[in-house]
This record gives sequence, structure tokens and C-alpha cells, in this order.
Amino acid sequence: MTRSGAVSRVLVTSLASPGGSCYRHCDRPLRIRRFASRLPGTWQVRACPSGVVSVTVYTEWTRRDPTASARTELKRRTVPPSLVTSWDLRLATRHGPELGRSAERFLARARPRRGVRVVYWRVYPFRGRDGKERRLFVCFRRGHPSPVFYAAAPDSEANRCPVCVRAAKRSG
Repeated sequence: MTRSGAVSRVLVTSLASPGGSCYRHCDRPLRIRRFASRLPGTWQVRACPSGVVSVTVYTEWTRRDPTASARTELKRRTVPPSLVTSWDLRLATRHGPELGRSAERFLARARPRRGVRVVYWRVYPFRGRDGKERRLFVCFRRGHPSPVFYAAAPDSEANRCPVCVRAAKRSG
């Protein structure tokens, strides 16, 4: 681990929960996508194939509470940034026994003075001003360097990424 707060590969693997399906949307299997940021920890997004986000997770090996840093990073990637609210972020500290045997052995050897802190961002479906249900989507298209989070109605044709829509208007 080169950076303070960086998470070892063993811990990243043990924190990646396999399986699961999209809840209340399509029942298709969730995909886990990782992305990089300026923060020392690791990010992963669990979303269905159509882009509906189940949860976004930031993990850092630290004593401090990384919630404020994670919130700032998420706001940079969300259109509009006001979708990222404090009450949608949850902090947990993970320890060896709950991470599995290999992570427990790794932590026993490392004898860390800091915990594995995990910030969960979950935006539950909500109603827009027009009364239609909205869900959080993520776009990982190559046209922009990082994922873009946005809210849209899951059954509409307008659930396209706002960054991609702007780029198409400029080029078209």
C-alpha cells in the first residue's frame, strides 16, 4: 500500500460481495464496476445492466471518517450535485472476522491501528415534481473520463446521461 488509506488487494476482494440482483427494478444480476478517484481508497458501483444503481461504496483503510471526502467526490460526478445528500450516506467499520478468512489473516499479520472504513451511498427511488418515480442511474461511457450519476424515470426514453446528451448536442 503506497498511499495512506489505500486498501490492500486482499481487502478489496473480501469486500466485493458477489451476486445479487436489481431490487424492485428488473431482477437482473447486478454488475460491480470499479472506478478511480483522487481519494486513496477504492470505489465500486453495484448497478444493473441498464444502469440503475443499487449502491455505491467507498472503502478506505483509516481511523478518520471518510464520509465528507466521499460526499465531495460524489458531488463532482453527479448531475445535479444536490442528489448527494448526507442522509443517503452511511458509514461502517469492517473488521477481520466479518471480511472472511483471508482478510482476517491479513489483518492479523498487519496489526492495523486503523479500521477498514466503508461509506455506502444508496439513493432510494423518489418522486419528481411531475409525480413520476425517479431512480439513480450511472453512466460509464467512454465519452467522459469517470462515471456520471443522475436521476431519471426508469421506464422513459429520457433516462439518458445528461453529460452524453450535452456532448451529442455540441457535436450534432
